[in-house]
Amino acid sequence: MKKKLIALILAGICATPTFAQAATTPYVSANCGLGFAQSTNVSVGSDTYNGAISYKTGGLLTDGPIGGAVGLKSDFYRVEAAVGYQQFSADTITGMTVDRSDKVSIWTYMVNAYFDDEMKGSNLIPYIMGGIGAATVKPQGTNLAGSSESVFAWQVGAGIGLKATNNLVVDLGYRFVNPSPYQVTVPAYGNAEFTAGTSNILLGMRYNF
Repeated sequence: MKKKLIALILAGICATPTFAQAATTPYVSANCGLGFAQSTNVSVGSDTYNGAISYKTGGLLTDGPIGGAVGLKSDFYRVEAAVGYQQFSADTITGMTVDRSDKVSIWTYMVNAYFDDEMKGSNLIPYIMGGIGAATVKPQGTNLAGSSESVFAWQVGAGIGLKATNNLVVDLGYRFVNPSPYQVTVPAYGNAEFTAGTSNILLGMRYNF
């Protein structure tokens, strides 16, 4: 399933030059919301500790995801370059007492493709999307100190937009962001491989020029 998803997204991105030659409208967008990090699996050598680290929910004003994008829209399709940031505070760490400085931050840099189902006579615009790019993940704090690492990442999502004006669209959407496993050195585990998938609920605005 993952290979098929990546192949589909790549096909859309490779079609970008043809897309750009069609009648297109440039836009900018921004979003923020709630972030829910999956419990982190930690692999040390041949041993894997499933759910070794759990995280608190990232809120609108406390560690929640924020992002922005610039893109082109053509009929039912959109292609954009996007950057995002979110941070998660550790809630539990197996075998350790959590310090409030224990956090994981994630920067993402994505190329995203959208299909907008613009229904005639309606201001509602359901959509699906997918993207590929990179994520820079950095653990920090008393128990999670480690160097940042940039890895491959992909995301998928869906949502619904509302045309507020001819140029402005407000949308509510869901994203699942999945960076590849990354390597860190953590005092309790030594050299370890971490995972850091996140689910985000986002409120956004898009302005079409």
